[in-house]
Amino acid sequence: MAPIRVHNVEGAPLHGLASAASPSDRHVCFSESPELLIVSAPGICYAVLIHSAQDRPMPLPPHRGSSAAHPRPAPHRAGFTLIELLVVIAIIAILASMLLPALARAKVKAQSIKCVANQKQIYLGYHMYADDNRENLPIHGDWATVGGRVRTNASRPIVHDTVGETNRPLNTYVQAPLAFKCPSDKGDSYWAAESKPTCYDAWGNSYLPMWARDWFGVKHVTGDAKASSGSPESKPISTSEIARRPTTKIIQGDWPWHGSRDSGDGRVHGANAKKSIWHNNRGKRGWNMMYGDGHVAQFNFPPNYDPSWADRPVNIDWQWW
Repeated sequence: MAPIRVHNVEGAPLHGLASAASPSDRHVCFSESPELLIVSAPGICYAVLIHSAQDRPMPLPPHRGSSAAHPRPAPHRAGFTLIELLVVIAIIAILASMLLPALARAKVKAQSIKCVANQKQIYLGYHMYADDNRENLPIHGDWATVGGRVRTNASRPIVHDTVGETNRPLNTYVQAPLAFKCPSDKGDSYWAAESKPTCYDAWGNSYLPMWARDWFGVKHVTGDAKASSGSPESKPISTSEIARRPTTKIIQGDWPWHGSRDSGDGRVHGANAKKSIWHNNRGKRGWNMMYGDGHVAQFNFPPNYDPSWADRPVNIDWQWW
């Protein structure tokens, strides 16, 4: 039989494997050392030194049953490095710092829109009441009791619901008490302890009409049910009087709209200033107001609007009345 020819690094043939029983009896395999090639035939074995990886012949397919038929699993890929993780965290932090303020502003805007919708619904209640009561707006017993949630402990007098009214006049026309709850309600800086956590939770109403008194240049719109019959305090405004200048006639607004409340800058009630920040209006006297023509919008009162304006006379030609 023809000899098997094996070449070393220089390409010179190596002789010595003169014969073998058959081609299937010849084996070429690798040792544990990558530089050593083992050439074997029955009874004969040659070790050939290979000097570089380029000199190694392609490995032969493994024999059935040999350990080469079961290759070792590929090594596990390494995870992220600490620097890579820190970079990812930094990117997430930057994106969050950009998105969170925008989300906060969107939330404030959404709450303000809900507040406007509430007051428009209440406006319809005022007019339906007037249609049934000779064009007059309601009379009720305290600042908060024109409508809203009726307390279960009505027998106990509280601020703005001193007589425990169970028949709030607008509730017949606006039957969902939550319509009287502003989602931005944070309480009253003037009655901070009594309005925890919100005005609605305290006395069942987030909205303040001008009741029985002409304060801050505003003609009162609802009458005092406890006042003497025929007195100015007992008489509510009529829709015909509102029609004289409806676009500037204030009916009601977010509870802190009176000048006796803080604007959020701490100038009036420093310790409780945050209770007046209902619609991101820090430092501005801006609240959602309802007017005689039915529109509801945020109105910014003058910067010097404060408790000293309480006795300002009503003037129909002023910015509001």
